[in-house]
Amino acid sequence: MVPAVAPPRAGVALLERSLAYTLGALSDLRDAEGSRPTPCAPWDLTDLLVHVVDSLEVVTELALGRLARVGPPPSSHRPEVLADHVRVLGCTLLEQWTAREGDDRAVRVGGLEVDPGLAAEVGALEVAVHGWDLAAARGRPARLPSLLAAALLPVAVARVPADGRSARFAPPRPLSGGDPSSVLLAHLGRDPGWPDVTDSGT
Repeated sequence: MVPAVAPPRAGVALLERSLAYTLGALSDLRDAEGSRPTPCAPWDLTDLLVHVVDSLEVVTELALGRLARVGPPPSSHRPEVLADHVRVLGCTLLEQWTAREGDDRAVRVGGLEVDPGLAAEVGALEVAVHGWDLAAARGRPARLPSLLAAALLPVAVARVPADGRSARFAPPRPLSGGDPSSVLLAHLGRDPGWPDVTDSGT
């Protein structure tokens, strides 16, 4: 079993911070924004929201030990409906992971057993970076909070290695120095200066 980068309680705290950031990126979102381009080419904002809903359901499933359905799936791909679903899932996700505090039993990912702290950390990374994708697509400040980015960076380096990474991630972008947000984004194959370049990985 691969050890967690941090103990389970720290992983859940990191998840809480990532959710807070991402939910802020969704504030006042309107349907008219659905066709905006995102750093996850070729996805538009609606496509990205669909992916975020799917990701949150998976991370919630890990905490519950079963399929996570918080009410019926969105009946349409309207951005406002999807954003509301993300908010509800985010609250459920945090509640379920908080309820696991002190429970160090492994969670299952496919056929593998994974340390719960590791699962929470990877969930936090997924949530926060897609929060940045959403914020950037909406023209919001294109940086993750420095303390959050610095806490996520060792998770990203350990779980998304520069070599042999999943095809879901573009290769790391060269970057000499920079703030923690830029370093984290470049490591994950994104252009910290987006929207000047829109071909980064998902």
